[in-house]
Amino acid sequence: MLFFTDWEGPWVLTDFAYEVAIAFFNNHEFFERLSQYDDYLVLIERKEGYEAGDTLKLLAPFIVALDVTSEELKDLAENVLSYTPDAEDAMHYLIKKGIEPVVISTSYVQFLEVSAKPLGLNRIHATKFEPERYSLPKKEKEFILQAVEVIASLPEIEIPPDEDSMKSIDWLNDFFWNRLAKMEAGKILRDVKAVGGQRKLEAVRSYGIKDPIAIGDSISDSAMLSWAKEKGLAVSFNGNEYAVKNSNLAIVSETAFAEVYIVEAYLSNGLDGVKRALKLEFDSEVINKLKETRYYWIKDSDVDKIVDESKAMRRKLRGLAGALS
Repeated sequence: MLFFTDWEGPWVLTDFAYEVAIAFFNNHEFFERLSQYDDYLVLIERKEGYEAGDTLKLLAPFIVALDVTSEELKDLAENVLSYTPDAEDAMHYLIKKGIEPVVISTSYVQFLEVSAKPLGLNRIHATKFEPERYSLPKKEKEFILQAVEVIASLPEIEIPPDEDSMKSIDWLNDFFWNRLAKMEAGKILRDVKAVGGQRKLEAVRSYGIKDPIAIGDSISDSAMLSWAKEKGLAVSFNGNEYAVKNSNLAIVSETAFAEVYIVEAYLSNGLDGVKRALKLEFDSEVINKLKETRYYWIKDSDVDKIVDESKAMRRKLRGLAGALS
């Protein structure tokens, strides 16, 4: 039995791309601006070929310019990895029950090799990126690295964008798609295909399951969740508005066992099992582990209230990373 799930948020608290920006560039404003620009390209410009989560594409040339290797990314992953409470035990429980997760993550594959594979997870879709494959001229590296502080100093990008936001957007458009795209680093932008948006959906559909269950928490999961919502069951776990509004069911919880309970109920008895689970009437070994857990069938609930509760739990568990889309 298979189920589909995002990784960062539902099972780990770490936002690895954010941690990369902090560890190697010591600049959280730099990553925040890239993340805001990503939202603009997806939600407002709807840039052709650009998917939610392609922040990983935007970040990649900077990693190469700093000569960071895959091994260094793995070392960082070891240092910053933090699982959602009870995630390790929850995953072991599912696997013991013959339920196999299919992890579909926007994060770099190096993070999944450190955080998912040791738990016995083998069906993994993640963003492939090997920085050591690329060699950039010295002047190009300098140009790229000098841009870090400039990007960090740009005005915040609001959605919808105001006048100051457009100044940032215009600068970033010129930097990435006019200047960088014409350099050697342009190959990196063309090569890196972050597993987000439609690419997550493509990964789910490749398994040919007619009535899937999918779990997500952010804008990069929206396409996957929206599709699963119509075919089977879409679950938001401590999600933001993009996840909640594209799901059937919202979970607000401090424990990964809250996800296990729903996955087990759905794979055992379909939507009838889920409806029993919402009343805590589905019989499972994990029912006594659902600390601080609230379930909401979204169409029967106040969506704005759910979003507020869900985002509050998201921030409580994930800190600043929880504020990102």
